[in-house]
Amino acid sequence: MQKNKKQTFMQGAMILVAGTLMAKIISAFFKIPLQHLIGNTCMGIFNSAYQYYTVMFVVATAGVPVALSKLISEANALGRGREVRRIARLAAFVFIAFGTLCSVGLFLAAGWISQASNNPMALLAIRAVAPAVFFVSIIAVVRGYFQGMSNMTPTALSQIVEAAGKVVLGLVFAAYASSAGFDQPATAACAILGVTIGEALAALTMLGYAANSRRKASHALLNEHCRSYGELFRVLLLTVIPITLTSSVTSLTTLVDTAMLVGRLQEVGYTLTEANALYGVYTGQAFTMFNFPQTLITALATAVLPALAGAYVQQNHTLAAKNMGSAMRIAMLIALPACVGYIVLSHPIIDLLFADETNAAIDPNLGGSLLRILALAIPSVALVGLTNAILQAIGQMRVPVVTMLLGGLCKIGLNYFLVGNPEINIYGAPVGTFACYTLIAVLNLLWVRRFIRLPAIGKLFVRPFAACIGMGAAAAIVYRVLSGMLGNVAVLVAICVAAAVYAVLLVALQALEREDILLLPGGRKLVKLLRME
Repeated sequence: MQKNKKQTFMQGAMILVAGTLMAKIISAFFKIPLQHLIGNTCMGIFNSAYQYYTVMFVVATAGVPVALSKLISEANALGRGREVRRIARLAAFVFIAFGTLCSVGLFLAAGWISQASNNPMALLAIRAVAPAVFFVSIIAVVRGYFQGMSNMTPTALSQIVEAAGKVVLGLVFAAYASSAGFDQPATAACAILGVTIGEALAALTMLGYAANSRRKASHALLNEHCRSYGELFRVLLLTVIPITLTSSVTSLTTLVDTAMLVGRLQEVGYTLTEANALYGVYTGQAFTMFNFPQTLITALATAVLPALAGAYVQQNHTLAAKNMGSAMRIAMLIALPACVGYIVLSHPIIDLLFADETNAAIDPNLGGSLLRILALAIPSVALVGLTNAILQAIGQMRVPVVTMLLGGLCKIGLNYFLVGNPEINIYGAPVGTFACYTLIAVLNLLWVRRFIRLPAIGKLFVRPFAACIGMGAAAAIVYRVLSGMLGNVAVLVAICVAAAVYAVLLVALQALEREDILLLPGGRKLVKLLRME
C-alpha cells in the first residue's frame, strides 16, 4: 500500500512536470519572438503590467489550489466523501466571487497604479490584463479540487491551453499593433491581451473537464462525518490566508521591486524609456530563462503537497519522508545542472534566443551577465518552493510567511541600495534575488528537519553537483571548439553533449535512487539497462 501511494504521488509529479515543461516550451515561443517583435522598452512595459496582474492574481487565487488540495486530500484520506464535495462547492462560491471583485478592482485602479509606480506607460496594459484575474479564479478552484484527488492531469492540461492561447493570440495582436504603427504603450497592451484570452480559454477547458468528470466522480466514503459549511469556511480561510500570505510576500516584493527598479534607474540618470529598456532586458531575457527550471520545481511542489498532507494526517511519517526525499532529489537533479549550465553558457544562450537592440544606454552583453548572476539562485529557489509546500502540508503554514517576509525585506533593501548605485545599477537586482532566496531556503530547511528527516546531503547535493562540474566542463569545451564554425548555434550542440555527460556521470557517481528510477516512465527498463537490479 505504501509503495502504491508513493507511486501515485510520483506519477502525478511526472504528469505535472511534463505538462509544465510543455507549457514553458510553448511560452518560450511567446516571450522570445515577442521581444524580437516589440523591443526591450515595450517588453519593460509588458512585464511591469504583468507584475501588477500577478500581485492581484496571487491575492485572489494563489492560496486556493494549495489549500483546496490539502483539505480535500486530508478529507479523502479519512474517508469523508461528503465533506470533499462540500469543500469544493464552498470554495467555488467564495473564491470565484472574490476573483471577480479583484479583477474589477485592478481595472478601475489601473490609472492610480501606473502613476504611483512612476510608469504611466503601463496604464493600458494593466487594463488589458485585469479581466484575466476572474478567469484564473475559476482555474484555481478546479485545479485545487483535482490536485486534492491526486489527479494532476487537469492542471497540466490547463497550463498547456493557457500557454498556447497566449502564444497564438498575443503574437497576432502584437504583430498587428506593430504593423499598424501603434505607440509603445498600446503595443504592449495588445501583446498582454493574449494573456487574458489564454486564461479565458483555460478556464473554459477546466470547466468542461470538471463537468465531464462529475458523472464519473467517486470519493472514499468510509464514514458519514462531515463538518458544517460554517466550520469548513473557517478552516478554509485559516488554510488559505497563510498560504496566500506566503505567495503574496514574493509577489508584493516583486511589485515593489518593479516600481523601485524603474524609479531608482531614473534617479541615477536614465530616462523613463531607458529604464524600461533595462528592466525589459532583466525581466524579458534573463528572468525568462531563469524561470524555466523554476516552474518545473513548482510542479513538483504542487504534487508533493497533497501526498505529504495525506501521509502526515495518517501519521505515516516514513512515507512522508520518502515522498519528500524523492521530490528534493529530483528537484536538485533539475536545479543544479540548470545553475551550472547558465553560468557556463549564459551569453551564447541569450545571444541565440533574443534580439539585439541598438541603444547606447544598454550593454549588448547585459542579458547574459544578468542571467549568470541569477543562475546562482536557482538551487535556492528550488528548495524554497519545495520546503514551502512541505511546511504547508504538515500544518506549519505560518513559518513560510515569516521566512518569505524576511527574504523579501532582504531583497528590497539590497535592491534599493545596489540599483541606486550608478556603478552597479540593474546588476543589483539579481544579487538581491540570490540573497533573498538563499536566506529563505536555509531558514526553511532548519525548520523542516524538526518534523521530517531530511535526505542524505551526499545524494541530494554533493554527487549531483560533482556531475554538474563535469557537465559544465564538457559544455564549455564543445562550445569553444564549435563556435567558430557554427556561431551561436553551437550552444545547442553544447547543451546536448552536456546533457549526455551529465546522465552518464549521475549513474557513475550513484546519484540516482533505484526506487526513484522505477517510478519514472520506462523505469524498469532503465533499471535493467543500468544494472541496478
